[in-house]
Amino acid sequence: MAWLARIMLFVPALIAGWFVSKEDPRYWVVAMVIALVFIALSCCIAIYVPAFRLWPRRTRQ
Repeated sequence: MAWLARIMLFVPALIAGWFVSKEDPRYWVVAMVIALVFIALSCCIAIYVPAFRLWPRRTRQ
């Protein structure tokens, strides 16, 4: 479970690095905001994507 959290926080840290210097004290604030948006979008995707199946289930006859 910890590796999942590290992956989910690695991506926002990379994105924050594009916009804010790592030496800037606001870097971790920006990274946390991006991480919260990333986690919220991941939750929304996890909730709604299973409802949209690309192929229908087969029924046994």
